[in-house]
Amino acid sequence: MTHPTGRTQSMPQETAPGVYQIVIPTPFSVGPVNVYLITGSSLTLVDVGPNTPAAWEALQGGLKALGYKAEDVQQVILTHHHVDHCGLLRRFCAESGARSYAHPLAVPYVEMDKEFMEFHNQFFFRLYRESGVPERLMTVIDKFYQLMMTFCEPARIDGLLKHEQPLPGLPEWKVLYTPGHAQSHLSLYRSSDQVMIGGDHILKRISSNAFIEPPRDRSQARPLTLVQYRTALQMCADIDIRLVLPGHGEVVTEHRELIASRLQRNWERTDTLRRLLRDGEKTAFELSALLFPELYEKELPLTLSETLGHIDLLTILHQIEIRRRDGVFVYSL
Repeated sequence: MTHPTGRTQSMPQETAPGVYQIVIPTPFSVGPVNVYLITGSSLTLVDVGPNTPAAWEALQGGLKALGYKAEDVQQVILTHHHVDHCGLLRRFCAESGARSYAHPLAVPYVEMDKEFMEFHNQFFFRLYRESGVPERLMTVIDKFYQLMMTFCEPARIDGLLKHEQPLPGLPEWKVLYTPGHAQSHLSLYRSSDQVMIGGDHILKRISSNAFIEPPRDRSQARPLTLVQYRTALQMCADIDIRLVLPGHGEVVTEHRELIASRLQRNWERTDTLRRLLRDGEKTAFELSALLFPELYEKELPLTLSETLGHIDLLTILHQIEIRRRDGVFVYSL
């Protein structure tokens, strides 16, 4: 198996004192996912990988190589609810008896709450129609649900984690709420040596997509995920971090420079959107097709989220106008 950076998967590595990285294969284009075993007063696994035989084998093999087995792990911490990070939770906790912890917003996804999933699908049908997505592409909503059912099993969350609380069993680690890529996204920070386990919040080789998600409460507007992501990045830029241990790819050592580059890239994309709108009003789907001509249909949730996020930035700055035409929002300068 090959790592996203091109190197062959190796044995578990100690990436920081008492923190060991286990690389887990996934069937997704993002490539392998990194999970972390934290030793100390409470043996802790951060993320588990997708629900596939290959991932389960790699996780068990990684633990064994470090001298442990599943039942030695006392708790599992989820950085967020995406299936490449949480899919094996049910199987692992059944095997190990470990307690599971996550942000409150991860719960309906991980437990696959039926009422929430129905609302989730309704939200995206409405969002995609209002964005001008053609009917033939609406099947992507069902595909997302099937993706969850294929690579994740409903699992119980035993405890909830919130911003700046000490990690249960490991008080030297502090929870940071870092939303944007997912509403449920958490990072873990150890101030003694300035190490952060960052999930998908800060990745070296790829920019984390700020995925559009439904609100927690049906009566609320959808979260402005790119705005959230930028705020969480700026919070991390203000923290002294020596190492970011990421959910994908290699360790990040210069987090402030990387964050500055990502934030600048956002403004460059808003400039591109303004140029595209000089030719006349367009829907979010039309703008997505122009921004991502090679990807907009193949990776619709990703490209439309990216486009809507930058539309949100321009809307906050009062740089575009919005009107509704036959149930579809159109944007103009």
